[in-house]
Amino acid sequence: MPKKANRKPQRPSETAALLLPLGAMMVLSAPLMASAEEASEVTTMPTIKVQQTKELENEGYVAKKTSIGKLVQDPKEIPQSLTIVTEQKMDDRNADTLKEALRDVAGLTFNAGEGGRIGDNMTLRGYSVVGDLYLDGIRDSAQYNREVFNLEQVDVLRGSASMLFGRGSTGGVINQESKTPKLLDEYKTSVTIGDNNYKRVTADINKQLGETTALRFNAMKTDTDSFANEVSNSREGWAGSIGFGIGTPDEVNVSHYHLETDNVPFFGVPYLNGAPMEVPLNTFYGLAAIDYERDNTDISTVSWKHKFSPTTQLKTTFRHSEYWRDLSATAPRLSGTSTITRQNQARGGEVTNDTFQADLSTTINTGSWNHEILTGMELARETSNTWSHTYGASRPSTTVYDPNPYPTLSASFYNRTTASTGNYKGNTSAFYAQDMIQFAPEWKWLVGARFDQLKAYYNNITTSNQYTRKDRMWSYRTGIIFEPDDTASYYASYGSSFNPSADLYTFDARGSNTPPEESRNIEIGAKWDLLDGDLSLRTSLSRTEKYNERNTDVDTAATQYLLSGKRHTDAFEVEVSGKPWKNWELTASWALMKAKVDSDPGTNSTAQGKRPTNTPSHTASIWGTYDFGEGWKAGLGVERVGARYANTSNTTRVPGYTRFDGLVSYELNKNVKFSLNVFNLANTRYYEGVYTGHVVPGTPRTWQLTADFKF
Repeated sequence: MPKKANRKPQRPSETAALLLPLGAMMVLSAPLMASAEEASEVTTMPTIKVQQTKELENEGYVAKKTSIGKLVQDPKEIPQSLTIVTEQKMDDRNADTLKEALRDVAGLTFNAGEGGRIGDNMTLRGYSVVGDLYLDGIRDSAQYNREVFNLEQVDVLRGSASMLFGRGSTGGVINQESKTPKLLDEYKTSVTIGDNNYKRVTADINKQLGETTALRFNAMKTDTDSFANEVSNSREGWAGSIGFGIGTPDEVNVSHYHLETDNVPFFGVPYLNGAPMEVPLNTFYGLAAIDYERDNTDISTVSWKHKFSPTTQLKTTFRHSEYWRDLSATAPRLSGTSTITRQNQARGGEVTNDTFQADLSTTINTGSWNHEILTGMELARETSNTWSHTYGASRPSTTVYDPNPYPTLSASFYNRTTASTGNYKGNTSAFYAQDMIQFAPEWKWLVGARFDQLKAYYNNITTSNQYTRKDRMWSYRTGIIFEPDDTASYYASYGSSFNPSADLYTFDARGSNTPPEESRNIEIGAKWDLLDGDLSLRTSLSRTEKYNERNTDVDTAATQYLLSGKRHTDAFEVEVSGKPWKNWELTASWALMKAKVDSDPGTNSTAQGKRPTNTPSHTASIWGTYDFGEGWKAGLGVERVGARYANTSNTTRVPGYTRFDGLVSYELNKNVKFSLNVFNLANTRYYEGVYTGHVVPGTPRTWQLTADFKF
């Protein structure tokens, strides 16, 4: 048997050890924020009344608050389409990954292992969001498979948002909100078993340590096989956080997050005659003894929130992140009609990010106008090192209908060599300001701007070429909001975004001379809080447009990419979540998307006039549960995704699908609950992960049984 590649040693980040004393120093230094004048007047210590309020509060499927706009706000105050996936919904759906938590979000689809890419890869409104994933408002764009065991909620903001988040965000951003300590004692654990040897254990422990101090610890271990032969997934993780000064004018939170995975990856099946090849769902074309996917993630964070007054607050956050990934996978390609060529996808990388953010928010009055002002800055340093693996011989081909996952390999095959392919260094500095102006009792005007500077360096070790790129970009955000009463909000908004060549840690000679792509989002919409806040309803009509997309010039001597490509997505969306009737909880959404490549004058001119890849004309979903009383609850969900194209010329088509899911749960008492989830009740054959060269089928009918315990 061949030796597996060495895994990176598992160890907590060294930064975690430094953050605890740093957090303590921040707590001890908080009193120094008082002015000298105040210090001279105070002769006795005032009595401090501690009252914790949960900023991001969930009630079932309705989220009352969001921090997607950098301030803790009512979702009605965000003049863009926003979907919030609550912890309760993730629990009811038994979602165990970020992908599963987002599977029924309107206008969102999944990409397969694109070019050997590891981790979460999604498309929103027809645009990739692979670089637009965030954790607590800080960029989390490294390649890895994200978990939900430490998530409070997930916010999906659609449309351009560079004013809030910097580079990227053409189709939108996905922000994960971590669980934080609370001033109470609460202990939870869950155990799940299911089809395909599925086994999962999670724990959520919250312990109050003092009047204003609490500790929270979450842990997870998951092992499972797959419906596909030889495919497996193993992951484990933990997250620890301690909060000081909870509910006081000075709150400090120190946390560390660790996640590691070890999988046998599944790249699905190739295409035949413009459609997914029809073979048994369990068909695996990889090399079971050779293929692996491993990644380790360590994220250490210190945040400090100081309230100068009830209306003025400064929040500062420092984060150090380390991501390590390594892949040896097989991408199947059809050769003729009966032979599968096994394409080698073997590479890895290491990313280290350091980010500092500071946000100052305040409220002031100027005459009859009220201003909610946000100003801030962001400093980030990002480094990336990548490598590739080359085996001593090619992966042997196999047959379409009888693939051998354990072929006899030549001795020379195991002579694998690893070579560095590139090094990236990027420094970002950004400054931004935003004002929400209430200029009349029912009217608000949002206006904001951000300036970003990105200095990037890339060393292509393979070609011995070095490139540099420096971009300075302004981003804008504005909107008008009309609120005739406490339940309704009507808005019109505009936002811009940009994508530099150095966006995802690599660029070439032409990219080093090419300015950023630019995009904009124009949207009108309405949001309502109905039934005393138990039900949330929203609708929107938008155009998201990239108006100078990069294209390769037909002139092979050109020194930069063309910025003459144009494409757009027109979208109409309706979404509802909450309790429409007693004992009912539901979410439902419907998105119609008309997407088109308007101009593509480069070498890939066949895309002009076509629909962008992996962009269906419609998506729809509904998930509802009904509480029968005496501990019994049942749920049913329907997910519909329209047909998509896998290539730019629209000659390869992935059919649409409808999937049904179900739930039955019984709560024995307030401390014990049992749940049975069944996915794909009708056992429908469908495909969900799309890439140009291959497509990944979705799961057939599968069940999982969960026992939840509270102590």
